[in-house]
Amino acid sequence: MVCGYSVLLPLPDPSRAIMPAPPRFYTNPSSIGCWIPRQPRPVAWAFMRKTSALLWLLLLGTSLSPTWGQVKIPLETVKLWADTFGGDLYNTVTKYSGSLLLQKKYKDVEPSLKIEEVDGLELVRKFSEDMETMLRRKVEAVQNLVEAAEEADLNHEFNESLVFDYYNSVLINERDENGNFVELGAEFLLESNAHFSNLPVNTSISSVQLPTNVYNKDPEILNGVYMSEALNAVFVENFQRDPTLTWQYFGSATGFFRIYPGILVQADRDNREHFKLLVEELMVKGVGIVDQALREAFEILKQFQEAKQGSLCNQAIMLISDGAVEDYQPVFEKYNWPDCKISTLADTQENVMEYLHVLSRPMVINHDHDIIWTEAYMDSKLLSSQTRSLTLLTTVAMPVFSKKNETRSHGILLGVVGSDVALRELMKLAPRYRLGVHGYAFLNTNNGYILSHPDLRPLYREGKKLKPKPNYNSVDLSEVEWEDQAESKRVLFLTNDYFFTDISDTPFSLGVVLSRGHGEYILLGNTSVEEGLHDLLHPDLALASDWIYCITDIDPEHRKLSQLEAMVRFLTREDPDLECDEELVREVLFDAVVTAPMEAYWTALALNISEESEQVADMAFLGTRAGLLRSSLFVGSEKISDRKFLTPEDEASVFTLDRFPLWYRQASEHPAGSFVFNLRWAEGPESAGEPMVVTASTAVAVTVDKKTAIAAAVGVQMKLEFLQRKFWAATQQCNTGDMPCTQSCEDSDLDCFVVDNNGFILISERSQEPGIKLRKKPIQTL
Repeated sequence: MVCGYSVLLPLPDPSRAIMPAPPRFYTNPSSIGCWIPRQPRPVAWAFMRKTSALLWLLLLGTSLSPTWGQVKIPLETVKLWADTFGGDLYNTVTKYSGSLLLQKKYKDVEPSLKIEEVDGLELVRKFSEDMETMLRRKVEAVQNLVEAAEEADLNHEFNESLVFDYYNSVLINERDENGNFVELGAEFLLESNAHFSNLPVNTSISSVQLPTNVYNKDPEILNGVYMSEALNAVFVENFQRDPTLTWQYFGSATGFFRIYPGILVQADRDNREHFKLLVEELMVKGVGIVDQALREAFEILKQFQEAKQGSLCNQAIMLISDGAVEDYQPVFEKYNWPDCKISTLADTQENVMEYLHVLSRPMVINHDHDIIWTEAYMDSKLLSSQTRSLTLLTTVAMPVFSKKNETRSHGILLGVVGSDVALRELMKLAPRYRLGVHGYAFLNTNNGYILSHPDLRPLYREGKKLKPKPNYNSVDLSEVEWEDQAESKRVLFLTNDYFFTDISDTPFSLGVVLSRGHGEYILLGNTSVEEGLHDLLHPDLALASDWIYCITDIDPEHRKLSQLEAMVRFLTREDPDLECDEELVREVLFDAVVTAPMEAYWTALALNISEESEQVADMAFLGTRAGLLRSSLFVGSEKISDRKFLTPEDEASVFTLDRFPLWYRQASEHPAGSFVFNLRWAEGPESAGEPMVVTASTAVAVTVDKKTAIAAAVGVQMKLEFLQRKFWAATQQCNTGDMPCTQSCEDSDLDCFVVDNNGFILISERSQEPGIKLRKKPIQTL
């Protein structure tokens, strides 16, 4: 028999109390419920009083009476243990987090607050317009390159005997055995640049890359490189005009590639690892049935041509292969040779580039410079064995044609110019604070594939290496939105509203997701600059480093500033050129003022902890909806168990461009005042890989005109062993008066567990079990 006992818990605001979902075997949320299992192992459970039903106490035993399998241990005793441990735990986390004080501080300022409904349609339109403006600037930069390249070619006369030195990316800064620079390898100044992912670059000039099978002094190459030198000034001017630009380049039809800023592409360890990684992805197997494919392709083109369907333009079949097993002459004799468009197969092999000119001829004659946007792809310049995460890019590109009168009718394609757009920079135009705790924005291509999404994970780990997934840039929206999966670890049940619009003049669409409930509202406060500045400069305060409070990537002088430093300059009018998000800055100032008393509260607690007293908590922390973080240590930094917590290395615990911290998101989905507990694997000298740290967090809500919004979340981190000691002490109690307890968790035939609301074991008699899901244990109770 399986029996359950529930406790409806008193909360700071009883009107907001809700009954959480009990274990599946529970049959009645207001009384004791029993269920007869397939194999009779008795289970008793109870909520932890005042931890707001987010922990469960389960007892599994083998002592059954032969009739109904009654558990010998009284349910009243189980309730006593749960209430004792839960009450003790609640008092501890409330005291050390300071949650009641923070709730009071926000309650005190409620009369001055406004809570506004978020208009999802207006929000997605505004974000889309901002993104359109940004992308239009990228197109203008590429158009400048097209004009400059075509003008340079128009003024250039081909010189068969041209002698010209240029910066070859593979050879720059290379010296021979005598210490002299090698040919095409002159001194090239390189400096690490944060805007270009800290790669060493030269922002004053471009460099040239060539394939290994292309002679670097071929007359075609030398003339093309010499002509394209005119792009250097345009590269620099574009970057000065729009400092959010990243890589700009010109790919020549003759085979060379000019890239700005100039970069050190050598066969160093990272690049060798990158090459090996790409080669490892290649798989050769089977034989392609090319004959059948070619026949089908010719038949399709023939049908379209005869029916006058499609674009009625040039028709071409492209075959990409590592080799052909035959020459397929019968196919070409039947379908292609009657029109005498190809004389021999050798013609095809020797003059492939000529077909590019044929295909581009209509565009040249009509002066069509089509703008092309690519799907998402990884920045290969950062793909190495040392990379933790990669930058996803899209590229805007345009063709460059010869405008010379003598070649105009031939439709000569000179090459392609382009510029990369970091999708991360684009998504910064959908500010996190406007989307609420669980809201987010995403981008789609016109093919329905994800361009950017918080749950798009393009990498997988193989050993110590991160590798790109084969189809990372052809992922459908449903693949990242569908959350009902068996492998889900910690689940939040949300109801979301989706808002969608296109981004004009691009093939992209923007989506905005807002969660119902508090996600439909935004909290607005106000305070004086003087008061806010005073509290903003406390040493325990930090801001979300990925959020854009002020624009610091336009002016090179601003790039060295942190967001907090830039905000201070903006508020003190020290730098009138700084542009900041005034609404977000205002909310940060307000939160800084309201949360300032927490520093003194935590400091006083820490001072009252004596050397001999039991270590309860490692640290306390809070975060606000404006990306403000405060934290305080109760122990010396050398004694912290989880050193990654609240650092950029642990993205789940901090505000990022895509997400609020996990502890904040989980707390926001439960009543204010109730704590959510999470087990974490410690990252300190004593951890040895064991799960030793528990975080407990709770939300702080404010209500104005019957509308409720989450203002902040506050929490505490403590060692698991502290909770274990408290729990085992609580289970020594019983309600038998002066009589000794007849049974306890120390009995060999009784297993005791504390389980969190996601089914993970928090406390167990066996040290290896905390952190695993209860369903993974071989227990037949349902």
